[in-house]
Amino acid sequence: MRVSSTIIAAVCMILLVNAGACLAIDQSICTPGEIAYYPGGQLKSCTLKDDVIVSGVKCKQYASVTLYQSGTLQSCVTSDYFNYGDITCNQYGLVSFHANGKLDTCNLSKSLTIDGKTCAAFENISLFENGKLKSCSAPH
Repeated sequence: MRVSSTIIAAVCMILLVNAGACLAIDQSICTPGEIAYYPGGQLKSCTLKDDVIVSGVKCKQYASVTLYQSGTLQSCVTSDYFNYGDITCNQYGLVSFHANGKLDTCNLSKSLTIDGKTCAAFENISLFENGKLKSCSAPH
């Protein structure tokens, strides 16, 4: 079955309205050079040629991005602050996600109390796949 470009464009517009972006995640986002692929041909990792929004995160130009085989973000260096619920991840810090899309790690931009523990600003926080606190540094 052949899908027309009109149908693809219509679906893309629906996704743009509903998800805020309709961007094909392929090697076109990468600088020439080291680009890794999954066995099925999906992009696995590369260095970004521009700032690119992936899974809601603005990933930094000239930094590495790693994707899950599904095309969702595994990790990148942010080029802006990234808000995840009450957590604000610092700009220019590494942010990573579990395969289920929940935040794994990031560098906090401000102190935060989560699950009864106070976590220090500018330190890393790590969460379990269920969103519960795994670890963080206490303020000094």
